Amino acid sequence: MENMLGDYTNILVAVDGSEQSEHSFKKAVAIAQRNKAKLKAVFIMDTRNVATSSQFTSGINQDFFNDVDTSFVDELVRFAKDAGVDADKTITNGNPMTLIAEAFPEEFGSDLIVIGATGKGAITRALVGSVSNYVVKHAPCDVLVVR
Repeated sequence: MENMLGDYTNILVAVDGSEQSEHSFKKAVAIAQRNKAKLKAVFIMDTRNVATSSQFTSGINQDFFNDVDTSFVDELVRFAKDAGVDADKTITNGNPMTLIAEAFPEEFGSDLIVIGATGKGAITRALVGSVSNYVVKHAPCDVLVVR
């Protein structure tokens, strides 16, 4: 059936390095191919759980984030480009809920957000579940939660 509501042009996909997020990214690539859409991969270091004591934060900030391996994001972007999709990435830190649901869609003009239903590890899974719920409730555009 023809997509009567028009095509997606700007797809935002949240990734975290888990198998689930790789699966949702590949699904987003397929949607981008069909719609000739741009794809933006976003990886957000969740800083909600990092203690905010300034003495602790100043020591942890840069080194903490430099130790996180984000090369998988480059591999995903390369996969998308090899598939003929115009793709790029944003790597940042902050609150994934509000960034994915509100700030990024506005900044990038996203008309579809693709997000995995679960993420890395049991604790993250609880957080990611709440992230996908939040995104579904607050996003200004369509949201695809990938199981």
